[in-house]
Amino acid sequence: MTNRREFLQIGLAASTWPLASRAARAAGVAEAATLPLYKVVYDARFPASVAFARHAATLGASVVGIDGDMTRFWYDDLYHRWREGPVAIAGLTAHGPLFCFEQLARDQRMRVVFRAEHRPAANDCVAHALVGPAALVENARLEPADAGWAERMAELVTRCPAGRAEIVVAERTSRGSLPADAADSLYSWVIAPAVRI
Repeated sequence: MTNRREFLQIGLAASTWPLASRAARAAGVAEAATLPLYKVVYDARFPASVAFARHAATLGASVVGIDGDMTRFWYDDLYHRWREGPVAIAGLTAHGPLFCFEQLARDQRMRVVFRAEHRPAANDCVAHALVGPAALVENARLEPADAGWAERMAELVTRCPAGRAEIVVAERTSRGSLPADAADSLYSWVIAPAVRI
């Protein structure tokens, strides 16, 4: 049976884990394993999404295209795969497909672990609001002069760490534009099995 002293020692040790994790990252200690992705989804209607998919494919990801409607991919592929067990997926789509995947993933005890909203900004720029694992978001290479933001998003989703992680929020701006029919914003995302403590 755990006594009071052991309980306090465990609590003190646990409170230092976030500090140790940050120190390890600063010292260059290897990060957790990368989350294996079953498929990377792109929306063929948007040039940025197509560029995202091309780059994801060069990084070794299996990509699948949709045309605004994810129904065919769901019924012909993902539904059957998720019946075997949960696997992670990622994408760069409009909000509608992301919302549908997010709702369907709940039945599999999965959730969005990384999300980046890409919205039009002034002076032919794109504003990016990123929410996800600290190791991923803090190292996002979105430079103001870089118009290849979609390719950077492909790099991020294919490097999403597996397991529990500290979640952070960041804002970035880069060169580029979104088409007028992009429903104002596009979203990069990763849906993965929920990790319990």
